[in-house]
Amino acid sequence: MRLNTISLKEESLTAPALPIIVIGAGLAGLTAARALHAAGRPVLVLEARDRVGGRTLAVSALPGSAEAEGLDLGATWGWSHHPYLMAQCRELGLQPFVQPSTGATAYETAAGTHRLPQHPSGSTGYLRLPGGAAALCRTLARQLPTQSLLLNAQVTRLHAPAGQPTVTVEVAVDGNLRSYQGSAVVVALPPRLAAHSLQFAPELPAALRQALREVPTWMAYSMKAVAVYATPFWRAAGWSGFGASQLGPLGEIHDASPATGPLGALFGFFAPMHPLRNAPLAQRQAAVVQQLGRLFGPAALQPLAYHELDWSQEQLTSIPGDEQFPDQIPLQGPARLRQPYWDGRLYWAGAETSVSEWGRLDGAIESGQWAAAQVLK
Repeated sequence: MRLNTISLKEESLTAPALPIIVIGAGLAGLTAARALHAAGRPVLVLEARDRVGGRTLAVSALPGSAEAEGLDLGATWGWSHHPYLMAQCRELGLQPFVQPSTGATAYETAAGTHRLPQHPSGSTGYLRLPGGAAALCRTLARQLPTQSLLLNAQVTRLHAPAGQPTVTVEVAVDGNLRSYQGSAVVVALPPRLAAHSLQFAPELPAALRQALREVPTWMAYSMKAVAVYATPFWRAAGWSGFGASQLGPLGEIHDASPATGPLGALFGFFAPMHPLRNAPLAQRQAAVVQQLGRLFGPAALQPLAYHELDWSQEQLTSIPGDEQFPDQIPLQGPARLRQPYWDGRLYWAGAETSVSEWGRLDGAIESGQWAAAQVLK
């Protein structure tokens, strides 16, 4: 009997600890996972997409382009006064660069294109990362153990059994249903998406469900287009690459050229609810290129490549209705999303939950660090 008792104790001491499950491999989720892993806690990150990054997404400027020449189709900018972003860049060995903004602003009205040489560029002081903001997530993911990150894993249900210190997460992985058990869960999805796509048992409090539904999803209404050129030709002509238009289809244009190399790029935001957003791709591309030609001259009519992404159509980011520009942009996330639930087994992270720079890269990092700190308490 004594030997059996010792054996059972030794077995319990050597049993692997349950992981903390992080839902979403965007910037907030990966930041939380990195902090938990650094503290010695096992983690499992479940990501529905076939890539990490969430709303950070960089595409190759041209086929075969180096990773450092990636162009942002998602979240892009930071600023020097963003403490969490600047600190994380230093920790990860990433060096932001100042987006080029010297030169005249182009302003388009029904009367034509106006050159505003004394008007400061709308992107003065904006910071970008070589390879795009997605470099943050790629670097974070590489610092996690391989087995702790699972892609193509769409979470469908979270269950916290009564009287047990665990959470069961049900997941569709490549079409197959699986379940994973963790000691706690960090939901690092846009709150509206979480409310729309996840089932919770026991059901969340009504006030929390309402808070989740009411938080707008940053960028969900955005559609970005990027035209790639052999060189940033507009600089030699005295343009900054920044433009604004009353005509569209792009309402705002920026210099999106890579930090190094010869290539140039211009990117812009489609106006919300613009009718061309539902037009065929070729029609949209032609309209964008024609507009860039009006703003920056004939050289803009011959792009080497064209990329675009409508985030309102991304079902792993947005839900129906998100294509509408929100009536109000919050300054901070709801207080209810800074509280744990299910007796300390359920936490929230994501740029929409942040008390720092709501919706931005800095806010995503802050929220991931905060969530990890709460779990570790």
